[in-house]
Amino acid sequence: MRKTAIGASLGVLLLGITGVCAAAPALANDAPATQLTPKTLVIGVDGASFDVMAQANMPNVKALQAGGLTAASNLPASPMAQTVSGAGWSTIATGVWPDKHGVPDNSFSNPHYDQYPDYLTRVEQNLPDRATFVAGTWGPIATTIFGGGVDTRVEGGNDEGTTARVVEQLTTGQPDDIFVHLDEVDGVGHGYGSSSAEYLVALDRADAQIGEMVAAVKERPTYANEDWLIVVTADHGHKPTGGHGGPTKLERKTHVIAQGTGMTPGLVRDDVKITDIAPIVLGHVGIANDPTWDLDGLTVDQIIPDDFDTLRPVLQTAVTETGPERLLGWTNQAPEGWSVDNSKMPTGGTPEFHGWTFMTDDFFSNVELGQNRENNVRSRNVFAVADSDEWDDAGDKSSNKFDSTLVTPAYELNGASTVDVSFVSDYAVDGPQGATVWAYFDEESGAQRQKLIEYPADGTRENPVNKIERLAIELPRGENGQLPKTVSLQFSYAGVNSAFWAIDQVRVTQPDAPIPAELTLSASEVAAGDTINISGTGFTAEEALRVELRSTVQHLADLSAGLDGSIGADIEIPAATEAGDHTLVVVRADGSEVQQPLTVTAAQGTADAAGAEADAQGAADGAGAEADAQGGAGAAGAEAEGAAQGAEADAQGAADAAGSVADGSGTAAADAKQAEANATGSAQGDKPADTTKPGDTVKPGDTGAKLAATGQAASMGIFAAIAAAIVAAGTGLVFFARRRRNA
Repeated sequence: MRKTAIGASLGVLLLGITGVCAAAPALANDAPATQLTPKTLVIGVDGASFDVMAQANMPNVKALQAGGLTAASNLPASPMAQTVSGAGWSTIATGVWPDKHGVPDNSFSNPHYDQYPDYLTRVEQNLPDRATFVAGTWGPIATTIFGGGVDTRVEGGNDEGTTARVVEQLTTGQPDDIFVHLDEVDGVGHGYGSSSAEYLVALDRADAQIGEMVAAVKERPTYANEDWLIVVTADHGHKPTGGHGGPTKLERKTHVIAQGTGMTPGLVRDDVKITDIAPIVLGHVGIANDPTWDLDGLTVDQIIPDDFDTLRPVLQTAVTETGPERLLGWTNQAPEGWSVDNSKMPTGGTPEFHGWTFMTDDFFSNVELGQNRENNVRSRNVFAVADSDEWDDAGDKSSNKFDSTLVTPAYELNGASTVDVSFVSDYAVDGPQGATVWAYFDEESGAQRQKLIEYPADGTRENPVNKIERLAIELPRGENGQLPKTVSLQFSYAGVNSAFWAIDQVRVTQPDAPIPAELTLSASEVAAGDTINISGTGFTAEEALRVELRSTVQHLADLSAGLDGSIGADIEIPAATEAGDHTLVVVRADGSEVQQPLTVTAAQGTADAAGAEADAQGAADGAGAEADAQGGAGAAGAEAEGAAQGAEADAQGAADAAGSVADGSGTAAADAKQAEANATGSAQGDKPADTTKPGDTVKPGDTGAKLAATGQAASMGIFAAIAAAIVAAGTGLVFFARRRRNA
């Protein structure tokens, strides 16, 4: 899975820009470039002290430096390993430090070559058709350090013989990958010391032999079709008076000089180490640095400067420390975006180690020898140090407790649910102390800090931790599944005259940002009781999902995404849902949510019932009016009857006629009452609230048609009753008026 670096330093960004600019696309009609055959030649000069080499002539080595890369590299010291050939050449051959390859001295009593084989053995394992060749003056080079899988292994007897064997192979053979060991500089160093004239002569003699081999490479008939990587290195240095094995600068300092494809001419680097030689060679021949090999070394393009390395221009000389002499090697200035919290630090103490400070290995490891600082070999260039021991060694102090915290920038997160943290950690214990790594998240997220690491508080001086820490963090989520937007790390160290903690290459990375899930609704408005189609993409294959309707939460359905991460379903909105604005929510397996607004209108059956009730109310009102008319008609009839008793025969006939009309009015009133009863019963019998359950489907227009017909019939009966009453009342009044006139 591709990872994305977060909060990259300026160096990383510049490397990226350079790479983009350099990678111009080839034109379609360009002729293909000739494929060169990769070849490698690694020459090791035993006991060559790098600082002294600058004083020698060594024209061939200096030509390689001018045409390629140069880097000094320090060895570890006891208890990890002695500065001797067995440990040094094993480190160069395998690409790992002695605590992995298991050769701390020259006894080879318990090597781990099965787990960490030499790089030529890896070439044979991955590209068995390549021809590999080893020639060494010191016997264990060809018999022990480089394994039996190498095609040809020879002992040269002396440096002249070793050189002759290599030149012969280059001239008459077809070797692909060669390792050469020259031993006699080391012998002179033991006999005369690295400050002697004899030592300089021995270096120049080795240089001449290197020149013979390089010339043989260039004189090959096939040289124009070959891509040669040439490396010069050493296993250890020598003391001025002779000898090695200890922790001094001259004993520990070795070097990497490399000329070939990808090596910038004349470039001096502060971050390349002898463990990088093996992966550099493997990379040159097309074998990638496999993470499962657990190599400490990297190819040159894998070595990415970090924020601490940006401090090299501001490094200064020591204030009170004498071991580093006048070396520009430390600063208390944090990199841009970083900070040091010294609020709990006492006053006083050694200023170079007051709280977390930043320094190089040449400075740090030489403040006081033999205290395990030499074993901080996995740090590169400039690194951060908290050292309660060295801080306590000088000056008056308000307290003896060292307590300081190093704080990283807030790295922006990209929406992935995990974050990976790695850093080089060299932690030594000698008395009471403690070290903790915390992760802090942005305040808006509400997430609590997380403890990532806590180191032991007591122990022996021997480093209990000297490795690259790699942590995978599951990010916390908020109530609605939201992830933090930023993360920062805090490295807290406290101790009382104990030991130290050094860290470097702090990296915060994440998997690629997930493609946001998308949700689409077939409509923005739906009636309660109806269905709506939902569709979506960007979910995890077969992810379990829950569909809800809010504002008041209603569980609508459970879904499972398809193998392509898509969903599609018809979702029924409960008929009892209140009309208004809602939100349809898909709750993901990790608790996060995808939402779309949805307007719900009243169920269709509910609207029809409301209309029926209004019609029924109108019928009831009509019935009341009819009753009033009936009373008026009755009064008029009674008065007409009294008038008829004292009138003539024609008045009696008129009264009879009025009674007949009144009878008709009574019949109409009865019809109106029956219509009212029918309308009321129909409205009450068809109310959806009494019969519709949530989830049922209501057929649009069904109940509403019946209710409308009933209401129309009721209204017609009422109007007929009122008209009859008016006729009856009017007839009675006419007869009454006629009688008064006759009287």
